[in-house]
Amino acid sequence: MTILRAFLASAFCVALAASAAAETKLSDFTGEWSGRGQDRDLPLVSLEAVTCQNGIRANPKRLHSEMTCERQSGVRNAVQMTVTLEGDQLNGKITRKITRPGDQDDVINGTVSGTKTGDTATLLVRWDGATPNTTIALKLTTPTSYSMQATALGATMMDLTFRRTSSERPLPRNSR
Repeated sequence: MTILRAFLASAFCVALAASAAAETKLSDFTGEWSGRGQDRDLPLVSLEAVTCQNGIRANPKRLHSEMTCERQSGVRNAVQMTVTLEGDQLNGKITRKITRPGDQDDVINGTVSGTKTGDTATLLVRWDGATPNTTIALKLTTPTSYSMQATALGATMMDLTFRRTSSERPLPRNSR
């Protein structure tokens, strides 16, 4: 019986260590990413094809993302987000700037909160003003690919797949 308990205890420790080792660190996202998919600004308009670039700088406790996306219609979104990880809790700030051809830029700020579990993170963005909250689901699908889905008011607002183009630490966008 003692040998069985020792075996079960060691098997549990090995399984726990394996799951901890398999967990994605924020720093695993550092680099340049290119994404494709669909997005929209309002739930009642059609999804539109979009291409995105995302430069991420991260360490085990903090992640800063500068993402730009452009639709076929010429609408351009620039999103800056910084989150901090404490335990499994993520908290931070986000800014989104929308540029529409022939129109004034629209800038909105918000706060980010959520949880990180294994290779996934679920975030809630609370935008300033009357803009509805947005839920974002992130999943690292391979070491060189991740998916991002954003929903608001029960509708998919963004559905993207990113591929790593460089694991080098990106330069800040304003220095390029």
